[in-house]
Amino acid sequence: MFKKILTISALFFFVTASLNAQTSLKIEKTGGFARIQAMGNNPYIIDPFNMTLNSAWAAYYGNFIMGDLGSTATAFGNDGVGQYIGANFQVSRNLTIAAFLTRTDFSGVFSILNLDPYGVVNRINTLIGGGAIVGLNNNVALMASYSMGKHKLGFGVSYAGTTNEFNPATGDPTAGSASQLGLNFGYVSQLTSSLLLEAALSLSFPSASYEQPNVSTTSVSQTILSLNVRSFLRLSQKFKLVPTLQFVTQSGSEEVPNGTGVDKRDGTSTSIFILGVGFQYSYGDFLFAGGPAYFSQSATNPAVENVSPELSNGFSGFPIWNLGGEWHLANWIVGRVGYMAITGSISNETAATATDVNETITTFYGPTGFWLGIGLRAAGFSLDATINDDVLRQGFNNIGGGGATFAYISLSVAF
Repeated sequence: MFKKILTISALFFFVTASLNAQTSLKIEKTGGFARIQAMGNNPYIIDPFNMTLNSAWAAYYGNFIMGDLGSTATAFGNDGVGQYIGANFQVSRNLTIAAFLTRTDFSGVFSILNLDPYGVVNRINTLIGGGAIVGLNNNVALMASYSMGKHKLGFGVSYAGTTNEFNPATGDPTAGSASQLGLNFGYVSQLTSSLLLEAALSLSFPSASYEQPNVSTTSVSQTILSLNVRSFLRLSQKFKLVPTLQFVTQSGSEEVPNGTGVDKRDGTSTSIFILGVGFQYSYGDFLFAGGPAYFSQSATNPAVENVSPELSNGFSGFPIWNLGGEWHLANWIVGRVGYMAITGSISNETAATATDVNETITTFYGPTGFWLGIGLRAAGFSLDATINDDVLRQGFNNIGGGGATFAYISLSVAF
């Protein structure tokens, strides 16, 4: 499967690189996750949040601070879901360095900034019982981007870890720990006057272990590989073609004491494949971007001898529509609207016997509807937010009301 993805990626590169037109890359130091969400969770636009997937984008955002206030489930909650902060500094003409601090509820996906996305800590706590392993949080990432003319190379590394030790006055100690190391390799290049290409490879290694007296160590580890490729091909002064490709694979192993030794077995494996073909239309201060995508995800649980066969469950969707537009109402305010719709099917296998499988396939319609957003600008400062739809529905009832105006907020400063 991985060789097939690499072949598709190579064809993707050479086909788009063979085409040509006229323009140069225009980058605005504004935006964030709230902008992407307000435009329909849009994968077909350039935004500083792209740095979380591809460290090479840091070269375009030197001297820039960004972060999310996130969202909250209550009207006046004292904390937000999805909060993070990042800062970029251009230290020389060619070198830009960046640092990010994210939490376990980070809003991005397929990134080294995501912590334990496939549940290593939950799995080992299930195996040993109780909450002996503390969940990962406060992920620190360092990134650097080096410019070589039109080619930008990026590298990122991230790490998070926890421990939980018990050292009694008498008796034997126990120790639980979890960690995750992440690596990112990125590339962005304006290959021709009409073609921008970006590619990124991310690797994450979450693991957890628990040591107790007179028993072998229980451990769970995973390897997560993510490949992201995207290009922007100008077809005319107003239109760009934006094909995208994402591939993720996750595999792991478990070591579990059985009383006489250790059972070594494979963990659940996961694969994700996304292929989208979008476009951009720009006219003056107006931008529309969107298109359909194919999405496939599957998870496989290995067979357990004399208990259950290999079982898989998954989702496939087509078309998945991500559509969004934004326009500058004035030099200090931007309005946005987005729409997303999913049509697909969910498959699930259950054990009928130790060797036979029951399969269920069900049609699925995912989140469907509009997002509204706003962007405010002032002297290098930007506030981007998605708007709570009920604010518009309630109209004058908002006066004196207790509802949240903004559903999600991103902040940034360019200096």
